[in-house]
Amino acid sequence: MSIKKILLVIGFIIVTIAFGVLIYFVFIRDLVGPADTNENVNVVTNVNGALPVINGADNTNRVTVKNINVPIDITPSTNVNIEGPSDIAIGGDTIAEPIVTTSVQAAEPAKSGSGIRFYDETRDKFYRVDEFGSKIELSEQKFPRATDISWSPTEDKAIITFPDGSTILYDFDADSQITLPKDWDDIEFSPTGSKVAFKNLSENENDRWLAIANPDGSEIQLVESLGDKANDVDVNWSPNGQVVALFRESVTGTAQEVYPIGIYGENFKSVLTNGRGFEGTWSADSSQLLYSVFSADTNYNPMLYLVDASGDYTGGNTMKLGLKTWSYKCTFSENAQAAYCAVPKSLKTGTGLAPNVTENTNDIIYKIDTNTGAKSIIAIPDFQGSDEEYNISSVFLSNDEHFLYLRNANTGNIHSIQLR
Repeated sequence: MSIKKILLVIGFIIVTIAFGVLIYFVFIRDLVGPADTNENVNVVTNVNGALPVINGADNTNRVTVKNINVPIDITPSTNVNIEGPSDIAIGGDTIAEPIVTTSVQAAEPAKSGSGIRFYDETRDKFYRVDEFGSKIELSEQKFPRATDISWSPTEDKAIITFPDGSTILYDFDADSQITLPKDWDDIEFSPTGSKVAFKNLSENENDRWLAIANPDGSEIQLVESLGDKANDVDVNWSPNGQVVALFRESVTGTAQEVYPIGIYGENFKSVLTNGRGFEGTWSADSSQLLYSVFSADTNYNPMLYLVDASGDYTGGNTMKLGLKTWSYKCTFSENAQAAYCAVPKSLKTGTGLAPNVTENTNDIIYKIDTNTGAKSIIAIPDFQGSDEEYNISSVFLSNDEHFLYLRNANTGNIHSIQLR
């Protein structure tokens, strides 16, 4: 065969292959659809059990858990103002308006309206900022070096602990206080504000209890003996008031099992996690837990998960969200359909073991659909007039959910991002 004929044959083959590839991309690929990357399902058997000390009961129900890896939508909205930061969170640089420009603690929504209440560390006083931006003293009383602070959800009352271990209940409306026992620790109001839960940490391990009482310390009800497990129990009321605390127990070198503890010794199902260092945040309707754990697979950085946490569904439908952050940097909407999280742009290896290395990480705000696990960037905070790096230590919504409040841990200041 002549060289000319050989070249013609080769040319014909190349043209045929190119034509076939063109037909595939134009006509066939869209019909077949892209590869399914939305769901990587690993079925794990979760053996649920009660705490050994809960009524001597044994909960051996088994729950199938699906770990769903949900891809992150990192594409900002097409409406992003590319000429400068936006006034509203639409996916790009967003103005983080300064609301409180002093160092504060325990900032949260006011009991009513769209304001916030907080402890001002520089003035040793408690304040409220109303919807018009006015700063109002809750009391003329000073509370030097207040540390742990728990607000009543229904009244302007707070439980305040000081460095010497003394603790008081202060009523800001009545300007009165009641001293609580020094052995009480990790005190938290119930969702209705009518009770508090706490850990009674007596020097004698046999006298250590998880308990509830009236806020003034009366009518104590023992819930669960703590023994030497006090450090593994976190007071964490569910919004419906059925669960008062969460107990975490190591089941392997790489996993923990988390047991909800009810007021009346209920034998709730447990949640089997995929790591250690569990921290959990309840959804507003108590149906889900948003939690973070770390493991070798995440370079010992915290990874977020969503899991069902109600009734017989507890421990099921685990969704791995693919966001490396802590659950305490997240908050739920009132209808529990969405969660908002501050997610560091980058984390050094091992931050799950040493969270204090996150001082200058710069956070991005994500919104998570709690039904599907889908999430997207809604804001990159722009702290006006400041080029310094920052770390958002907590987030919470205004009562009308028009604003997301952020606390900058480096300054202690409170900023707001407008959601709508």
